[in-house]
Amino acid sequence: MRNVPSLVFPLLLVFHEIGSYLSNDMYLSALPQLVSDLNITQHEGQLTLTLWFLGAVALQLLLGPLSDRYGRRVLLLSSGIVYVIALTICAMTSNLLIFLFARFIQGITVSAVLVAGYASIHERYDQAQAIRILALMGSIVIIAPAFGPLLGSLVLLFGTWRWIFWILVCWAILTTFLLSIWMPETNPPENRHPINFKFLLKNYYAVITNWKFTGLSLTFCFTFAGFIAWLTAAPFLIVDRFGKTAMTFGIVQAIVFVFYVIANRFVKHLLEKIGPVKLVRLGLSITLVGGILSLIFAFVIPNSLSGLVIAMMIYSFGSGLSFPPLNRLAIEASPEPMGIRMAVSSTLMSGFGMLGALTVSIVYDSTIASLAYILAITIIFACLVRWSVYHILSSRAP
Repeated sequence: MRNVPSLVFPLLLVFHEIGSYLSNDMYLSALPQLVSDLNITQHEGQLTLTLWFLGAVALQLLLGPLSDRYGRRVLLLSSGIVYVIALTICAMTSNLLIFLFARFIQGITVSAVLVAGYASIHERYDQAQAIRILALMGSIVIIAPAFGPLLGSLVLLFGTWRWIFWILVCWAILTTFLLSIWMPETNPPENRHPINFKFLLKNYYAVITNWKFTGLSLTFCFTFAGFIAWLTAAPFLIVDRFGKTAMTFGIVQAIVFVFYVIANRFVKHLLEKIGPVKLVRLGLSITLVGGILSLIFAFVIPNSLSGLVIAMMIYSFGSGLSFPPLNRLAIEASPEPMGIRMAVSSTLMSGFGMLGALTVSIVYDSTIASLAYILAITIIFACLVRWSVYHILSSRAP
């Protein structure tokens, strides 16, 4: 394997990941058009998002051990090929069931990025390097939810929602090819072992019952679920409820997630100044303010979109501070094989993403208040879980 420059692989991985997320975010602006074109209901349109997350949850616990057994490269590159096929099916079909199946497969392929790709990052870098690189990657990957809807709305000016998937096919082919050249193998053959189900169950049990690992992961996941609730409800709230254009929705989304990028740029400085634990506490506190403000604005100015957008900007900024250290601290909390840890971590994240999307499909009633309740409740639970982690750990200390 060639001597890979220190940031080439993380940057290629993050651009591959962006393409994966754009299969959701880029066509958010096109959801109303897709619903009309396929002659389906709004609920069925939202189901296309839910199936993506269901796919992301479905096989992660298997993909982790497979990456431990066969290596990170083969799993990630194989998933890239399958992802191209699934995108092509979405671009061509008019059958809802086939479309939903392809969306499910897309979610599975994203799992490989989260499991094998990020396992390589954690194995390749020490704590400080990993947190800084995760922050850098986070500030880039946020392009998908920040500008994906805007890019999608621009495509709709010249074509249909199908064009979006054809663009993503080209993106996926390019990034998969580049990763085949530059991705290092961080799990060499001498570290691999045959898949033993008794061994797997023992390790999964050890990871899940490790309260520090699970608690920190759940802290991340509850906050993430709030983000997904916003992503799922926002196009219908902004376009249908407030009568704005798809372009306006894209601009609003970009504004919200630019604050996440700004926060990511502060991570390196704050990490050196206050350390990862206090950085998590600071980020969650800011996110909590955003969640509570969304609820207050929903009742004080229920017919104004600006209050909710301001609250989401704060929510986004706080999350940008807390996500990178939360991710690394959770992974470090367990000594089990990296593939196992990443499988559990990414399964929880994808599962909570699906939960956020499902909650919107059940609770959302075209009002700001219904979305604000979800945002406030998810961040309150995140803060409670984080508090319980350190309360329990401090009580166990000698």
